[in-house]
Amino acid sequence: MPDKAKRAELAQKALDAYLQEHSDIRRWCYPPASDDIGESDVIDLVTDLMLLAEMKGYEPLSLIRKVEVHLQAEAGPS
Repeated sequence: MPDKAKRAELAQKALDAYLQEHSDIRRWCYPPASDDIGESDVIDLVTDLMLLAEMKGYEPLSLIRKVEVHLQAEAGPS
């Protein structure tokens, strides 16, 4: 399994592609020259992924709970 840095890099590519696809209909975008991403950009992408999951027969809130468990495991013991 890829490490956190590689996974974050892949997530950044997904977010970049998502924002590029939606650039003409979005009211706001983070500056292309910046590494900053807006919280709302991440929320929009995750929301659209959950809509896709629902269309494919998955229960979005169940998936979100599973994601939370995965994130906690990634963080390690507190």
